Amino acid sequence: LKVFLMYRRTALSFGITWLIVAHSLASGWNPDSMARSIPYGVTGSPNDFALYLKDHFPGEAARVQALFSWLSYNISYDVNQVETMSRFESMDDFVLFTMKNKKAVCQGYAEIFTAVCTRMGIQALTVHGYNRIDGQLKSELGHAWNLAKIDGVWRLFDPTWGSGYVDNGRFRKSFDSFYFMTPPDSLIRSHMPFDPVWQLREYPITHDQFIEGGNHGPSYYYFSDTLDHYYFLDEVNRAECTLRRAEATDADRTEIQRMFMRYNSYVLNIKCNVEITRYNASSTYLKEAIDRFNEFQEFRNKRNTDKAQLKRLLEKANYLVQQSLLQAQNISSCQSLSSREIQRLVRQISEVENAILSAFKSI
Repeated sequence: LKVFLMYRRTALSFGITWLIVAHSLASGWNPDSMARSIPYGVTGSPNDFALYLKDHFPGEAARVQALFSWLSYNISYDVNQVETMSRFESMDDFVLFTMKNKKAVCQGYAEIFTAVCTRMGIQALTVHGYNRIDGQLKSELGHAWNLAKIDGVWRLFDPTWGSGYVDNGRFRKSFDSFYFMTPPDSLIRSHMPFDPVWQLREYPITHDQFIEGGNHGPSYYYFSDTLDHYYFLDEVNRAECTLRRAEATDADRTEIQRMFMRYNSYVLNIKCNVEITRYNASSTYLKEAIDRFNEFQEFRNKRNTDKAQLKRLLEKANYLVQQSLLQAQNISSCQSLSSREIQRLVRQISEVENAILSAFKSI
């Protein structure tokens, strides 16, 4: 039985880039010494890095402090924007590349921070939004920073702005601890997230208020409870919740609407990623079912074949084809996966299923 399988791939999108500015150095710890104390060999992956930080730094705050210091001193801002999410098939691949390449735009800093914190057992999120710099709105490219729950309290971090600044097209390292656990009322002066709950303020401001300089929003948010619930949602539900809250701000400005469109495209892409993951899982099960069925055919053609062995091979093939069908039944078409491709996969599954049922009758 010869069946051709097609695997589909899509990359996570919504790559975000931005420039960074200089701020005065705030005291509080020795970030240079802390960063230098971390061996190079443990920073090749978020898993190894997280294990080292947990073993060598006591408490969540100290561990995140060490991570923030390492990012600031070891990752350089990529003024050429050479790495974008479109080059990678998954966020894990993106994070691994960035940790090894030691260059990033804001999303690279933020995603490493999120990945390592998560593996340390610290709840962390990557936040997307835009900035105001020296009184000027900078919304055309966007920015990414972080939230993390440290010792039971949600805190704000921007490892990109904490690492240095861009001067005449060149990145200059200049550590700034102001962007470590920055007070929400301070960060909102320059950082406006898409989702109002990411402001960590009981009265988050609207986009119009951010642009005009307001500091007290119209609606009260139990932001901590909302974030606790949001954190445990899957990626699709998180994105949809963010989009609903963002659109509820009724920002009429063209530049904000463009950002909503980009985020909506991001939501559609991650939904499509889910469908493609199901498609690939179904295809993998089907391939394994075909392998077992072909193995059955080889055994059947030999003399003195053990019928019990033949039956076991068919049972395994049947189990795998049923798993393939289960995955395929939940697949929906999207911009990167057509209904025709899904129908072709379902037909292939049906062909294999029928061949297996016929084979059962022959033994």
